[in-house]
Amino acid sequence: MARIQLTPSPGHMGCSATGIEVFPGDRFGFGVPESIGDAARPVWFGAVEPHWNELDDGAWEQVGRLEDELSYRITMTPLDDHVDLAVEVTNESDRIWEQAMAFNCFQCGGVPEIADHECLRHWVATDGVLTPLIELPRVFGPRPTIQLYNVEGAPMAAEVPFVSNFQATPEGVVLEPWMAIRSRDGKRLAVTASQPCLTLFQNMEYSCIHASPWMGRLAPGESGQALNRVYFVEASLEDWHARYREELG
Repeated sequence: MARIQLTPSPGHMGCSATGIEVFPGDRFGFGVPESIGDAARPVWFGAVEPHWNELDDGAWEQVGRLEDELSYRITMTPLDDHVDLAVEVTNESDRIWEQAMAFNCFQCGGVPEIADHECLRHWVATDGVLTPLIELPRVFGPRPTIQLYNVEGAPMAAEVPFVSNFQATPEGVVLEPWMAIRSRDGKRLAVTASQPCLTLFQNMEYSCIHASPWMGRLAPGESGQALNRVYFVEASLEDWHARYREELG
């Protein structure tokens, strides 16, 4: 089985993935990171000029810095059926960050077999039960196509300004730290999962999903790390979930 191929976009927080065995000829996109840093004062894309460095075995490293605020490093490593995104961020400000995070976008809208603008094939797990996302409560905020979700082990939305400001998180819904979209033929999955994870995000308009890496509380000068893993698999949801629990659960 060949490794997935990554192609970064120089000077931009974008990267594409091709050469995926179970999605031949298709191209998935990554926006890494759309936002990063202090969840109370996040740095959005465009504020930092990222630099890409090619590593061994098809891996790429993106680094960026905003003076007196943060520096970060994201290492993207392609494997046979998944891509690992190792995120490290350093607090270079003069304040404590109660929650450090990255908002990594996994873009599925350009792949017809996966794109799901109606939210009919999105899956999550709550209380250990695999559940279609459309069956869960939804809050229609200022942007009705988006939704954010509380995650097991992470602070609730009301405690995280980045999440609460969207006004789109249903109360009482707490999910495992992953979100999947099943293909139209029901045989394949595209999944994003993070460990640790601060929040899940879903946007029906673009058919993108996010599992936001969470680096916890960082004092000035401290660094934190988290892992975001994106899967491309031919498997039932049950079989993939068992694998996920062994690897990241």
